[in-house]
Amino acid sequence: MNVLDARLLAALRASQVHLPATDLASQLAAPISAVEARLSELRNAGFEIEERPGLGFRLLHSPDRIIADDLHSRLGHCELAREIVVFAETASTNDPAMQRGRQGAAGGLVIFAERQTAGRGRFGRAWASASHRGLWFSLLLRPTIPYSAWPRLTTWAAVSLAATIENSLGLPAAIKWPNDIYLTGRKIAGILAESGVDVNGQPFAVVGIGVNVNQNAGDFPPELATKAASLGMVTGRFIDRPTLAANLLRELDARLPQLVSAFPEMIAEASRRSLLLGRWVQVQSGHSIIEGRAEELDPEGQLLLRAADGSLNRLSAGEVTVIAS
Repeated sequence: MNVLDARLLAALRASQVHLPATDLASQLAAPISAVEARLSELRNAGFEIEERPGLGFRLLHSPDRIIADDLHSRLGHCELAREIVVFAETASTNDPAMQRGRQGAAGGLVIFAERQTAGRGRFGRAWASASHRGLWFSLLLRPTIPYSAWPRLTTWAAVSLAATIENSLGLPAAIKWPNDIYLTGRKIAGILAESGVDVNGQPFAVVGIGVNVNQNAGDFPPELATKAASLGMVTGRFIDRPTLAANLLRELDARLPQLVSAFPEMIAEASRRSLLLGRWVQVQSGHSIIEGRAEELDPEGQLLLRAADGSLNRLSAGEVTVIAS
């Protein structure tokens, strides 16, 4: 991370007028030569920074790339993203996040990739990760809640993701329990939570999030063509990925304390957004297949399923298929 770049971008983004290099240098407590050098480097990185003689500099446009310093400049202080790492390509962002966790890295790390060659979802399924078309990232966490309550992390991520989409784009996002986000009947995003133990014997969690942002129909493999969509396909317009990424990280960070202090409210929101509650569904959990009406989410986010014989099943995970309303 280049701290000066992040602060420089934040100063430019906060201003509605051109800022002279001398003013920027004074504001950032940096030598004017360093400010001018970083402005030149940011331009080379794709930032459109206009310079007007006698007036100074103004940020006109940011590139459609996930850049750590750019995200830091948008976020300001964010406990969840104290460190941001961006790979041009990796197998799955969960892999380096798990590796860092095993090595003892602190929570507050976010790992992005512009392309995943082996993105994965739950049950070992592949996740199609078109290059520079979506948001593919993983969060390294050291949750303070009891380990038995860590399944709450999936609910937290799902509610935060659905709320971000709705607040940013005005689209009513729904949650297909436990970890998928849907718009207009198609999957838009997914979540994969994993955990491990580090070299000191301390547990950690990794929450991977994949969001389809600007894909076209042809970017999805044939088997997903009728099941998946992107935000761009639903809205009919290009979505600014860095802005969406910052909004999502901000929402996740703001809602993290609710895991301890207000989880019932989070369950209520997940229930309100649910695609399943009140519908007859089939759930495959391990080698078992259970059918019933999805009645409610319990206080920990588990699905309560009422079978035809009246028995109630409490499910913590599973692959769900909607059979009837």
